[in-house]
This record gives sequence, C-alpha cells and structure tokens, in this order.
Amino acid sequence: MIRVQKTHKPRVPIICGLAIAVAFCAGAWADETLAPQVPADVGIFAEIHNAPDLLTTLTEPRIWTTLAELAGQPADPRDAAFWRQRIQQTVGMEPNEAIKKLLARGVAFVAPGRSQDAGVLCLPPRETSIDNLLKQWNARPLEVSGNPPAYHLAANIGVINYRGLLFFGDVIPARGMFRQMQTYMASSHEKSLANDPDFRKLRLRVPANPDGLLFVRLNRAAPTLPAPLVPQTQPGTASQPGTIPGLPALPGPLHNAQNILVSLHRSGQLLRFMAVGDGTDGTAASAADMPQLIGDLPQRTLFAWQGQVDYPGLVALIKSLPATNAVRNVFNLEEQLAALDQFAAALAPHTCVAIGAVHTQQREPGAPPMPAAALLISTRDPGHVEQQFRTIVDAGIASYSVFAFARGLPLLNPIADITIGNQPAHLLDLSPLLKPQAKQAIGQVHLCWAIHDGVLIVASHRTWLEQLIAAREGKQPRFLNGDLAPLMQSAAKSKFTLAIQTGPIADLGQLWLDYVSKINPDVFSEQWWRTRQPGGTNVQIGITATPDTAHRRLRVEQVLEHTPATGRLRVGDQIVGHGNIRFATDDPVAEFRAALKDRPLARRFELLIERDGRTIRVILPLPFINPALTLQRLVAIGHIAQRAVYYDDYSDTNGPRGALTIEMRTDAKPLFDFTPPTSNTPATTPPAATPEPAPTGE
Repeated sequence: MIRVQKTHKPRVPIICGLAIAVAFCAGAWADETLAPQVPADVGIFAEIHNAPDLLTTLTEPRIWTTLAELAGQPADPRDAAFWRQRIQQTVGMEPNEAIKKLLARGVAFVAPGRSQDAGVLCLPPRETSIDNLLKQWNARPLEVSGNPPAYHLAANIGVINYRGLLFFGDVIPARGMFRQMQTYMASSHEKSLANDPDFRKLRLRVPANPDGLLFVRLNRAAPTLPAPLVPQTQPGTASQPGTIPGLPALPGPLHNAQNILVSLHRSGQLLRFMAVGDGTDGTAASAADMPQLIGDLPQRTLFAWQGQVDYPGLVALIKSLPATNAVRNVFNLEEQLAALDQFAAALAPHTCVAIGAVHTQQREPGAPPMPAAALLISTRDPGHVEQQFRTIVDAGIASYSVFAFARGLPLLNPIADITIGNQPAHLLDLSPLLKPQAKQAIGQVHLCWAIHDGVLIVASHRTWLEQLIAAREGKQPRFLNGDLAPLMQSAAKSKFTLAIQTGPIADLGQLWLDYVSKINPDVFSEQWWRTRQPGGTNVQIGITATPDTAHRRLRVEQVLEHTPATGRLRVGDQIVGHGNIRFATDDPVAEFRAALKDRPLARRFELLIERDGRTIRVILPLPFINPALTLQRLVAIGHIAQRAVYYDDYSDTNGPRGALTIEMRTDAKPLFDFTPPTSNTPATTPPAATPEPAPTGE
C-alpha cells in the first residue's frame, strides 16, 4: 500500500493562466466586445482589447512562469521555451509577432469551467488577412466541419474562422469547448454570455465602459475531459473536474458568491479594478469608525495590511491548545492566562501590519537593508495594555530562560526602557539567539514596543519603530503620497486594506539576490531547498494504492481529501508510470517512490494513468518552499508594477465591492534609495525641520 499527502490548485495550461492574467492588464476598450460571441453557459470568460504592449511584457519568461504559478500551475522555466516553440509550430510566428497579428485588437480566454478544455478567441487587426494566415499555417479542413469552417493546425490544435474572429482550441474532445464554440457560432447567438442574467446583473454593478472584463462561475460543474497522451517534450496536461477542488471561501465582497465579475479601467499608468459577486460578506456596510492606521505609515513602507482582529477569540484559541504546545506552554499558569484575557479585552479590533526595510548594526559590510515588521493595534485602555503586554513578554522570557538553561542556549538580557523622541518605549534584544552566520547577514533583531496616541506599536527593529512614530507625528512623509493619495483617503478608512510597493520590493529583492549569490550561491539550486523542506524529503501525494506486479502498475484504491491527488486522480485509476516512462519492473511501488523522490521539478509530479481505456498524463502540484525562487518572482512582478492598493468598498448600496489600483512601472530607476550607510550604523529618524524629500516617481 502507498500513502502519500498535501494539496494545491489544479494545473492549468500556461496559455490559460496567461490569458486570465491578460484580462487584468490595460488597453482602450474597442467598440467590439466578445461576450456576445460566446455561449451563455461558459464557466470562465476573460477579455482584453488593444493591449499589444502589455501582452508582450507578459511573455517575458520570468513574468510568464510567475503568472502560471499564480494561476495554480507549477511552472518550470523550460515550459516557457516549450510553449514558445509550440506557438512557432502552430502559427509559424514568434509570440511577439503572434500578439501583433492575432491578439492586438482583442482576445478572450473561454473555458467551460476549471477544466483543461479551454480556448482562445481573438479579433485580429483589420489589416490582417485571415485567408493568408490559413494558407501560411497550411490549415487543413477538419473532417467534421461545416459552417463556420474549422481547420486543423498542429498537434491537437484547431481553429474556427467566423466573421473575422478566430477561435483556437483542442479538437479532440467530441463535446469540448472547440465543438461547443463551432455549434454556437452557427446559431442565432440568442443564448450568449452578454444576455446571461448573472453576467448582466453583475455588469451593472461595475463602472461603465471597462477596458477589460473577467467573469467566473465558481460553481461551474463542467464535465471531466481527460487529456490524451502527449509527446515527451510537452509539459503535462492534467485531468480534473470543471469545478474548483479545495477552493477556500472567498473573503469580503466575494464571500459566498456563486458568480464573480471583475472590470478594469485605465487612467494613465493606473489600472483600476472593481470586483463584485452575487453573495454577501455578512458584515456591516460601513467602516466609518475605522481609525487611520495605514495612512499614517512611513512613505517607505513596502507592505501594509489593515483589518480587524478578534483578540478575545485568539486568546480562547490559545487556551484550547494542548498543554504540550509551545505557545500554550508560555501561558501555563492561571495568572498568566488571566493577564492574557485582560490584555485582549483592552485591545480594539482595528489592526495594521507594516513591513519596511532598515539598516542594522553588527552586519557584514555591504549587506542590503533588512526587512522589518511592525504590528499596530488600537487600544481601549492604553495604560492597561502597556502593563499587560510587559507582563506577557516577561512570561515569555521566563519560559525561554528555563528552556535555554537546560540546553545550554544563550540567555536574553533584561528588557530595556528607552526613549524615542519624547516617547517612552521598551526593547528586548533578540540578537543573542542568532547563529553567527545569520548574524552577519541579519545583524540585530529586537522586540520593541511603545504606546503612541492610543496605539500599541510592536516592531522587530528599533529603527523601524522610530520611523513609524516619526511618520505618525508628521516628521516623515507618510505612506503612498503623490498620485495614490486620493485613493488612500478611501482605503485608509476601509475595514480591509492591502497596499504593496512592488517596485521597491523588487529593487530590494534584487540587492538581496546579488548579495546571496556572492556569499552562498547554492541557495539558487532547487536541490539545496529539497533537503530543507518542512518534513524533509518525505513527499506524499495523498493516495492509497495496491500494486499489480504482474501488469507493472498501481491501482488507486483511495484518494484523500485536501491533497495533491484530490480532483486529479480517481479510485480505479491505473498508475502505469511517471512522466512518459512506464514502470519497467515487477516492483512498481519502488519505481513510484524513486520517481517521486527524484522528480525533475520539485513543485510537480507527472504520472501516466490509464483511465476509461485511454492513457493520459496527470500532473500533481506538490507543496514546495523555495524562498530564492519566490524572491526572483517578486522581482519580476516589481519590474512591471510599481505599487498596488486594494480595499473593500462599501459605497454601493447593492452590496460590497473590491477595489484594486495598480500603478504600472515606467522607469527602471529605483523609487527608493537602499544604499547601506558607510558607517554601518542604524538609520536615525530625520529631524522635524528637515523632512525626507519626496522620492522620484511620486
């Protein structure tokens, strides 16, 4: 028997992920909309017009694989090269040329649901001759064709030519999206998406004349359409239902929604999105009492979140933990739990998280700034909060001291009372806990806190606490001044706000990539991270299977819920190999385990499956943490987007909406200067008389 475990979203072809991402880019909305050209019962529809420059940007390999990962697909950089080659083989063009000649005027991604059977509908520029394209592609009429005419290109790809529109899709499934579109295009178009009641209702709740649209039916139950066996060089194609297995509950405005719609409007370099759903978020329609925590953060804040937290509920959760739990052990006495109860009761739910970058002491020369985190919580009784927080920290120090003394670990110095400007504060130095190598890169780590204007501020570095207090007192420029200031006035009062400076994060991330490549280049190797995963190299996919040694296969007996196999493998499936290699011995269990351990890409595992008389290849996304790759992808995103702000909008009486603004990056010049100080001393708060000038690009 084989037991294996853990989960992720289903793999979607990269062209699908790219098309969905394309719907979140900008262009001028043409007079034409492609919604009337698709059936009403599609599960996913994403459309964009007149955006060739942005489409070209998204084909850059690092951006391309990042978008694929965001779409739920484990992406391999080699996939980008493959799909570039596949586009060349199919339409005889490089991606940039294909965008110019096929997608520049308008393009839509159309799918029956979360299945692999999807297609791309495009409106080529008027000067493009479709007849010439069909000749160039050596398009052959399909045996089962008709009106409109359909042609076979390369592999399983077909194209339908309909009144200046082209639809590309998989011709194999007899009842697939390609055949469905062919039938629909020959109809009267009365049952189009544009006439669908769900689509129309949501369409009325977003601003008029959008530059792009995304419509998704979350409860869409499209039939499972397994993919045929494909050549060894092609990235695998999974088989899964049209529903979205394991989809978590959507938050805020989209909570309980069965259908969602996202619109896009462009204003210069600002892309403004509005998301609506047909569910309810179950919360009050007003957030007027939300204090402005996020708006008063320093301008150089890299990431900020503002929301509401149920602190008494968190204390109840801590109490419910087993007595052996490390967190529960810190509060192992009744008086400590009582102090925690009193502390939580004195806190208001209004909370903000802020991440910035600081220079710390005792670091290797030339090390980039360190990320610094802070938690800001409004209080009902500031004096009581300060007293009880000190009690909680003291309890933590005492618990650690007992643990450290028994194991010969370094002890912590007592809490120091400090002053920041005229503000009393407290500091616990956690630096002794760092290993020597980590200390060279990190320098110092603190637990420092202060009560400022009724707000508890807890920070990981003294320098960051200084900057937070200076900004709140108006001695430093505040967060996101400039073009996004009007937006922040609304966002700062929202019950849920998220602001990310992706451009500066990318600039800082690149400094760290360059630094790490000099001191430890091994961290860029995937193999280096494989041996350092939580749980080690013991990877499980979530099945119970019985070996059939005579036929060199494994029969799936059970598929565990919330695992990589969920929604992709079925009871009764016959696992006959991995990748494109069939099991070659009478011990398929050993071959399976060896293949899983030595899989080429850590984030996915490819299996050969026999199901319903067909041999298909299924790709299982696997949990894998690679911070170096994550940082590389953050850098890639920050090269095209400078900043982003999201907040829940309750101004519409018909229901809540989600508002997102992205500022595109037009200049490679860094928004902030992250150059380390020559003296390697911590940065200090600028005096009130000489505030920091606004950076270039604001």
